[in-house]
Amino acid sequence: MNEIVLIEDDPDDIYLFRQACAQSRSTPSVKVLQSAKELIHEAKEPSNTNRVYLLDLNMPEMSGLEALDHLQKNAQLNEMIVVCYSTSDSPSDIRQAYELGAKSFLSKPNSISELTEMINTITHYWFHYNKIGNAEV
Repeated sequence: MNEIVLIEDDPDDIYLFRQACAQSRSTPSVKVLQSAKELIHEAKEPSNTNRVYLLDLNMPEMSGLEALDHLQKNAQLNEMIVVCYSTSDSPSDIRQAYELGAKSFLSKPNSISELTEMINTITHYWFHYNKIGNAEV
């Protein structure tokens, strides 16, 4: 099974993401975690699901960059596809995200149609074209 896990604390962004997924051609399974700490906890659990984690950078308690740092230090990031998904387009945020092991960095789109297209692209690339390490052969 393929799943997108959105790590996002803003209810409006969560709603828009779910709407865009429902409109997408790929209609991916979606799970929402509302904090980076939930991501850290989930990363400890084994899974047979191919997942792409879309991680917002700007969250209370623990930022997305802090979560990446924690996952990298505990070697959990090696087996995860974590894509930063943020309103930030700061070169330093982008550079730091890649240094901490993010597989990609996406800017949040300005419209639901752009978000729907982004979801189509994400699911097509990560679940169809890219060879995921934990996929059955």
